[in-house]
Amino acid sequence: MKNLSVPAIDKTVKILNLLTETAVPLSGADIAKTLNLPRSSVHGILQCLTDAGLLRKADDRHFVLGAHVLYWANGFTAQQDIVAEFHQAITQIPELNAYTLTLSTLNHDQVVYLACRNSQAPLEVTFRIGMQLPAAFTATGKAVLSHMSDEEVAALITTFPAPYTDNSVRNLPELMQELVQIRRQGFALDNGQLRLGMFCFGIAFTDLGGQYYGVAASLSEQEADEAARTRLLAGLRRLADKLSAA
Repeated sequence: MKNLSVPAIDKTVKILNLLTETAVPLSGADIAKTLNLPRSSVHGILQCLTDAGLLRKADDRHFVLGAHVLYWANGFTAQQDIVAEFHQAITQIPELNAYTLTLSTLNHDQVVYLACRNSQAPLEVTFRIGMQLPAAFTATGKAVLSHMSDEEVAALITTFPAPYTDNSVRNLPELMQELVQIRRQGFALDNGQLRLGMFCFGIAFTDLGGQYYGVAASLSEQEADEAARTRLLAGLRRLADKLSAA
């Protein structure tokens, strides 16, 4: 069946995505210019979103996300038993206590973070629930992609993201080479592809319904010696097994 597109809804989604990604107040003119949309259309949509509580005015001209967005987010999270299982399981795996831990899944070519526990150790990234990052650069994203065929990956990543660092994989053929290695070794590594100096190890698993998720542990490059990697990966595999069984 051919996908149906409703122009007003498409514009609304683009506006909400833009305000989420920028995380700063934007005026109607800013939004129209950034998204290349008619100002009259943007003005009408902004008014409707504000009336619905999805946006609020930061001042007379600028808009930010409204509280009703949290209502939807909490509703989504409440349906994800895997989130509760994640928080319970990580308390039972002491070898992971020192690390930042995340649970995520794919949203098209992005990874969306469903749960996180940031460690006390300083990292260049603070993970947040709802954060989205390119799957091609993340440990959990690569781990999940490794369970797809090359054709499925190519169909998913139609426009390759711009690199975040000098270590970021540069194109689809390079990513495909990484996925071959990930399938062989059973885990994925972000070796500074999101932030230089930060290493993330990721493992993918499925729930009982066959939905793929990824768990990852993040640490500084200096901490990632062989002993730490061995301990960390053993803990991640235990975590993935617990979540898959649950």
